[in-house]
Amino acid sequence: MRYLIVLNLALVFFSCSDDDRTATIVTSCEDGVQNGNETGIDCGGSCYDSCVPENALEGTLVTRRILVSNVDYKLTGPYIIRDGGALEIFPGTKIKALTDSNAYIAVAQGGQIFIWGNADNPVVITSDSENPEAGDWGGLIICGQAPTNNAINSRSELGDIFYGGTDNETSSGVIRHLRLEYTGALFRDEKRFNALTFYGVGSFTTVQNIQAYESLGNGFEIFGGRIDATNLVSLNTSLSGIKVSGGWNGTGNSWYLSNQNKSGIELGNNKSDFSAEPTTSAIIDDITINGPLSNSAIHYTYGGGLFNLTNVYTSQIQFGINVNSITESEMIDAGNLFINTIEFDNPLTNFNSSNYNGTTNFYTEGSTNGAGNRNLPPIWTENWTIGF
Repeated sequence: MRYLIVLNLALVFFSCSDDDRTATIVTSCEDGVQNGNETGIDCGGSCYDSCVPENALEGTLVTRRILVSNVDYKLTGPYIIRDGGALEIFPGTKIKALTDSNAYIAVAQGGQIFIWGNADNPVVITSDSENPEAGDWGGLIICGQAPTNNAINSRSELGDIFYGGTDNETSSGVIRHLRLEYTGALFRDEKRFNALTFYGVGSFTTVQNIQAYESLGNGFEIFGGRIDATNLVSLNTSLSGIKVSGGWNGTGNSWYLSNQNKSGIELGNNKSDFSAEPTTSAIIDDITINGPLSNSAIHYTYGGGLFNLTNVYTSQIQFGINVNSITESEMIDAGNLFINTIEFDNPLTNFNSSNYNGTTNFYTEGSTNGAGNRNLPPIWTENWTIGF
């Protein structure tokens, strides 16, 4: 009997101790632990925030994250890769952006993006709409620390992120075989996203094999920096195929542009200050520009800049080279624009090769093959591009 009494007392003691321990648990939405009625760590249940699904892309990234091809990712809002963050995307990965959600991806200074697509398995960022249209979502923005001819620390028109600096040899990552579809949503006022925009991006960034498809903005915009851009495709944009300015000092090779509503390529120095330094200076080889165009194949504007273009092919256009004003005309007089060689194939009625009235022979005409196959898509576009 004495043994049973002792045993019962012990049971009562431990039972009470367990009850007391349970009663003293205090749940918190900020303790870094999944507890109470939380459905994740510090979110869900009675907590003020909802858990972000593992396949959702939104908010800020300051660590390393890997995206793989067997997950259906959703871009549900702005996704900013901050200093120290790295987004790595494996071949064949597809990201669908929610329409009307202010969705875009931006790489801030110090952040990096690594897109490892290949010709058979490109990375695709597109609209989640069943009936996608140009302008369904924003686009991709990359802000680096290389010089531009704006202030050293400027804020981007798109994304409102700092860019620029003094280091040309920085890397914002690697982009290979990427397709950006249905971009060009309105950011603010009348400023639209481009499919892909570079602000002051350094020369150690790899930019190869990228398609902009169906954009309400430009296909590509390069503002300042030192990147070299190879194998770019822009198809069906509401503005220009490729716009470069801001003191970009780099090279371009194999650009295929078709059906741009405005111009094929827009070449300039600085919209606000035509004489800003460093002066935009670039060598661009092997270009195809197919019409229709509402403006010109090549638009030389915003104070011009130093450009050397070779092997340029155009077809089905009405206006070849648009020299914007007397300022740009004077830049041509000084030898700042040279094109060798350009072909105007199958021009439209009332074709005008150039509106330049000076005496400098800044371009020569002849037979060219442009980006590799005259007006047809070149071999390097096979498998990973669409829309042709």
